Amino acid sequence: MDNKNFIKRATVGVRVYFIIIAAFTVLTFLRQDYYVGAIELSILAVLGIHYLHNKKEKQRQITHYIEELTFHLDNATRDTMLHFPLPMLMMSLSGNVIWHNRRFVEITGEEIIEKQIQSVFPDLALLQILEQKNNISIELEHGGKHYQIVGNIADYSEKDSKNYSVVLYFIDRTAEHINAKLYDDGRFVSCELMIDNLDDLMKNTPEESRAKLTATIEQKISGWMNKIGGISRKYEKDKYYIIFENKSLKGMIDSKFDILDDVREIHEGNKIPVTLSLGIGKGENVRESDAFAKAAMDMALGRGGDQVVVKDNDRFLFFGGHYEGFEKVTKVKPRVVAYALRELIDSADTVFIMGHKMPDPDSVGAAVGLSRMVRNRGRNVYIIMGQVCGNYSEFFDVLQKDEAYSKMFISEAEALSLVDGNSLLIVVDTHNPEIVESQKLLGAVGDKVLIDHHRRGEHFIGDTVLSYHEPYASSTCEMVTEIIQYMEEQPSLSVVEAQALYAGLSIDTKYFTVKTGVRTFEAASFLRRLGVDTTAVKLMFQSDLDIYVKRSKIVAGAQIYKQGIAISSWDEDEPQPSLIASVASDELLNIAGITTSFVLCKSNDTIFISGRSVGGVNVQMILEKLGGGGHMTVAGAQLPGITMDEAMEKLKDAIDKTFEE
Repeated sequence: MDNKNFIKRATVGVRVYFIIIAAFTVLTFLRQDYYVGAIELSILAVLGIHYLHNKKEKQRQITHYIEELTFHLDNATRDTMLHFPLPMLMMSLSGNVIWHNRRFVEITGEEIIEKQIQSVFPDLALLQILEQKNNISIELEHGGKHYQIVGNIADYSEKDSKNYSVVLYFIDRTAEHINAKLYDDGRFVSCELMIDNLDDLMKNTPEESRAKLTATIEQKISGWMNKIGGISRKYEKDKYYIIFENKSLKGMIDSKFDILDDVREIHEGNKIPVTLSLGIGKGENVRESDAFAKAAMDMALGRGGDQVVVKDNDRFLFFGGHYEGFEKVTKVKPRVVAYALRELIDSADTVFIMGHKMPDPDSVGAAVGLSRMVRNRGRNVYIIMGQVCGNYSEFFDVLQKDEAYSKMFISEAEALSLVDGNSLLIVVDTHNPEIVESQKLLGAVGDKVLIDHHRRGEHFIGDTVLSYHEPYASSTCEMVTEIIQYMEEQPSLSVVEAQALYAGLSIDTKYFTVKTGVRTFEAASFLRRLGVDTTAVKLMFQSDLDIYVKRSKIVAGAQIYKQGIAISSWDEDEPQPSLIASVASDELLNIAGITTSFVLCKSNDTIFISGRSVGGVNVQMILEKLGGGGHMTVAGAQLPGITMDEAMEKLKDAIDKTFEE
């Protein structure tokens, strides 16, 4: 490269002379020696022309020099490179362009030899290219066109030196990209639409206004379908099946499905708002889209309705669901579930009941209530129980001291040894297979029943013979109490069993202050008639002094983040993180002006987050963004492997994103 270095040195020399003479010319004119100044100006002009000529000549000679390089290749190979039909370039490992063929100028509009590749293509991932080595293949958008870049790292090393170059070929894929977009935009998307609780809605509307209410709802839905260009079929009084193009879905997502807000604004004498649930499926074909739409609708209803769920091959997307759901007045479903469950119990030899890990009173109370019904049917029943939360130890001690339950609580290993082909498993207070008390037992038993009240998440126990998932219910104990009343004409429960159900119902409703409805109090009234001592239940859950002190310190350190949201943390290593976080977040809601609370608690290398709300803010939607879940007013999350400060930033970011939605 001596020739190239000489040209560089010559060009630099001319540049230096140009600067020196320019300085002297300015000084000469300042001294008003115009004759000498004119001569110097003429010399300056000649040097300028010479510099520009040299620069152009330099580029020509460099190009010529590189094109004449053999690169240890024969003439035929070199000729192929120079006249290759695709834009092609060679660059150093640092991204400096060494050479490109003439076709490459069609992309850039100019020669870019000796320039940094990323100064021309800012979006080009140089590190990604180097990592792929001999199988380079990346996508690039530039100048309104789409390119596939392929190539390899070539080795031109000699005995005494290492020399590597990156060879890249640019393939224009613009036409394919446009066609792919047209195809994707035109794909059919399936949608199931349901008017939530239409029967209850009509019952709460004066008879003379019902026809107008129905017409207004249908008008809103019809107008929305016309806007998106959809084709629909109403197959039940409250259900529609809709097909539309994928390009319309993108617009709906951008508008956050404003149809949800539009129908909520309907006021035709109805005492409760009109809400919709939509399940949208985007699959590879119509059949798959239809299956995805059904799964999305199940998810929307399982999360309480009044929302849209979109499902494609990889994920669920959630829109809406910001408001508290309305309790269903009808009790048809628990009656049907009770009859079906009775048949399943009668056909089984052994029944296993389990809840989630670190069980709470709602989980255990529901299991105890169901175990009584199984024993009343003359079947063997066992409750799988692992480690319990410390604050509920007295509650569990009362149960285990009862003679009927001393041998009923068993471990995972004991349960697995008792499983046979005629076993039945009932899972309560969770629908997430990842947090059940025993995943092995979940896989070992064929017939499974699910009873849960939490808003549905992405992970769901799907292979059940019977599923009773009711996010409108206050607690699983409320659901089980209703089932018990329909399983037998005169249901019999001991006082201990009734108090276990009442305890679960009380804890989940914060002693009947959160998410309670008519059916909640009806269930409590039924249990009260069986001899429940409400004072004894209250005393079971008194906090010890250590927990009370920690709770007070957490509350004292709380800060208001925005719109009545309080956030606090406990950065000391805590053996009972979930308990401390939950009791502190509950306590924060007792402060005037605070409607939502989050408490972060550290245990080993994991940050536990507890979220609580009086109903205005959906804490489940916030903590879902952090991998957690729960209910609209009660939710939690765990963040392993991060610091408290990092967890705090993630929480604030999730809050901000939820408010933006």
